[in-house]
Parts: sequence; structure tokens; C-alpha cells
Amino acid sequence: MNEIKTVIVTFVGGLFTLLAPIENFMYAMLLLFGINFVVGVVSAIVSKEPWSNKKALMFFVYTAVFLVMACSAFIIGHFMGEHEQAVAVVKILCYLAIYVFGVNIFRNLCIITPEHSQWHKLFSLCYYVLSVKFIERFSFIKKWQEEAAKKAPTGNTILDKDDN
Repeated sequence: MNEIKTVIVTFVGGLFTLLAPIENFMYAMLLLFGINFVVGVVSAIVSKEPWSNKKALMFFVYTAVFLVMACSAFIIGHFMGEHEQAVAVVKILCYLAIYVFGVNIFRNLCIITPEHSQWHKLFSLCYYVLSVKFIERFSFIKKWQEEAAKKAPTGNTILDKDDN
């Protein structure tokens, strides 16, 4: 039994050592996902939505999927001998996640704050700029959104309210 424990500890230690170059990215993403979760829960409470175990579980599943995807991209790039490019891929994935979850956080902050408060105005402006004006400048993103809306079942698109 001790041999199995030693093998598992050695394997996990080696994996963490391999992933050390992207450690800070993973911490940043965990912080971002945690903020998204907390703001989403508070937003649901303010909106008087009932608690959903499924939504909470899916949050943790999506977080795990992102972390596995980022770690896998890094490991594959590392073993292909492209260490710097592998870090760059993880960085790009993280920036994309920051944008997507940042928009979601600002939307939920608009729900949480009183409508005529200065904070609501600030969060509304940030949400408006990030979700509308920024995207309109890039036709390929707008086209992707339209295609995603057509492909997804009604009421369950990436553009609809997220599961948080």
C-alpha cells in the first residue's frame, strides 16, 4: 500500500513541477472563476432565483474543463519542444476567459447594484463597452455570435445568461 501512495505522490509532484511555468495563470483563472461564481450567486439571490445544484455543479465542471484544457495545451506544446509557444497558448486562453467571464461578471454586477447608483452606472458602462461596442468592431466575432445563436437550441446559447 505504501508503494502505491509513493507512486501517486511522485506522479502528482512531477506533474506540478511540469506545470510550474503556468502556475500563476492557473491561480489567476481560479480567482476569476471564483469571483464569477460569487457574483453569480449574489446576483441570483438579488433576482430571487432559487438555488440550482445543477448550475453550481456545472460551474465546477466547466472550471475543471478549462483548467484541463489549458494544462493539456501546455503539456502537449512542451513535449513538442515548443515551450515558449505553449506558454503563449495558455496566455491567450486565459485572456479569452478573462474577457468572457469579465463580461458575465459586469452583467451580474449590474443586476446586484441599485439601478440609479454610481456603481450601477459604472458597471453598466463597462458591460456595454465590453459586450457591444468592442464586439461590433470585429466582424468575425459578430458573425460567430450569430452562427452560435442559430446552432444552439432556443434559450440556451452562449449569448444568453450563463449558468452561474
